[in-house]
Amino acid sequence: MESLPDLCRVSDILLDVDVDCKNQLFAYAARQLGQRHALNSQTVQSALQLREQTGSTALGHGLALPHARIPGLSEAHALFLRLKRDMEFDSPDGKPVRSLLLLLLPQEAHPQHLQLLAAIARMCSERPFREALARCAHPQQVHQLFQLWADPQPSNDPHFWLDSNRYFLDTEASLRPDYSIRRKVVARF
Repeated sequence: MESLPDLCRVSDILLDVDVDCKNQLFAYAARQLGQRHALNSQTVQSALQLREQTGSTALGHGLALPHARIPGLSEAHALFLRLKRDMEFDSPDGKPVRSLLLLLLPQEAHPQHLQLLAAIARMCSERPFREALARCAHPQQVHQLFQLWADPQPSNDPHFWLDSNRYFLDTEASLRPDYSIRRKVVARF
């Protein structure tokens, strides 16, 4: 399965995008994705808008994950946008969106695409990731953050640590209403 850093390269990360509404946002994103991957930008824009009409793709905490299935697409593509100004996006927490990760997926559903969406949503639900993302000032920093959080190696995954006895400690985090984190630690030998 391709990981987020594989799909969203440094050149696919655009910061300080100046748009005022969802229509402008999807038109801009469709042009960018169309130029980068030889896609019909009108088809991409229509697919993104249609998917958004079925329900908001906002995840909360200022993040959204607009995605759409595109007929004839053979592989997934991604584009990360950080907006100059917050945008209303019907978020579950009522907060406006500033950062968006747009995904285009092939028409045929594949389990790995659902796993990718789930992995991205899980990553975005982590407060340390969101805080680090907000501090990124350059596309290279955003890409490095994606690599750090998407890398399945225990030494790079913020959920796993290797201790001196050579076993893994797996922590399960749950967010409390006051945004503090409670962790359950389990040893894996």
